[in-house]
Amino acid sequence: MRCTLALTLPLALAATPALSQTREAPAGPIETCLVGAWIGSSTIPEAVEQMMRAMPDNIRANFNDFGRPVGIIIYDDGFFETFPMGANGNAAFRDDDGEITSVEMNAQTITTAGYMTALGGTMDLCYLPGGRGGINGEMTVTTSDGSATMPLTAPTGPSTFNPLISYTCSGNSMQQHVALPAPLGTITYDMTRVAIDLFPEEMRSRVEDLPVD
Repeated sequence: MRCTLALTLPLALAATPALSQTREAPAGPIETCLVGAWIGSSTIPEAVEQMMRAMPDNIRANFNDFGRPVGIIIYDDGFFETFPMGANGNAAFRDDDGEITSVEMNAQTITTAGYMTALGGTMDLCYLPGGRGGINGEMTVTTSDGSATMPLTAPTGPSTFNPLISYTCSGNSMQQHVALPAPLGTITYDMTRVAIDLFPEEMRSRVEDLPVD
């Protein structure tokens, strides 16, 4: 059934932020403009909707809340921590017999933490062994035969995938471009510097002590 593809792609997307190398010590130099607390938005919703609508039999895709808001704190030694984002959305598919299958995701990304190297417009992220993030939540598939709900969980095991990340930073504005494989393509993050106390209380020692895989 064609809807099977519609189920696997959201799962692959959910795992994407977690696919990178790991490191337990500072990775290298970092441009001082990047240091601080940042919030903003990304083009994830548009990319996911475009991907879903390009699938055979798709008749609806709404992922306006997917990947929003974006929040990250970057420290002067390159240590960074991200904050959970919403991962909600829904899509519907009609097969050749007119049967409709709907897919609904209700989830949230997991905090990531690690070190980065960022100089000359190129950024390299190295996650702490227990800080590669992922997603928690559930996905519900509904057909004429009823509904079934399955969990969305963080991926397990190492991965060598490390996307190319470019950035620009000036004053209180930062933009990142993350090159992901097709059909998603490049994701753009637009962020604004904010006071660090606007974030929920998060202790750096807590994320640094994440368990080793």
